[in-house]
Amino acid sequence: MHEGLPVSISPDDPGFMGYEGVTLDYVFAYLAWELDLRDLKQLCLNSITYSSLNEIEKRKLLLMFLRRWDNFINGLI
Repeated sequence: MHEGLPVSISPDDPGFMGYEGVTLDYVFAYLAWELDLRDLKQLCLNSITYSSLNEIEKRKLLLMFLRRWDNFINGLI
């Protein structure tokens, strides 16, 4: 990822593994790859950008994500 490769989190089947959502996947990546907040944000953006959503859905999701990310960061500081 730090070499410019577009890495994304794409869980194959959280339901089968006994959990919901993708939070746990991000936690494992964060811990295993020693990521920081900038890395986590880029993973999220890549996961949206390289998803199978159509362009309209991607745009909506990106706007929603960026708004929520800003709220999250503002809550931290």
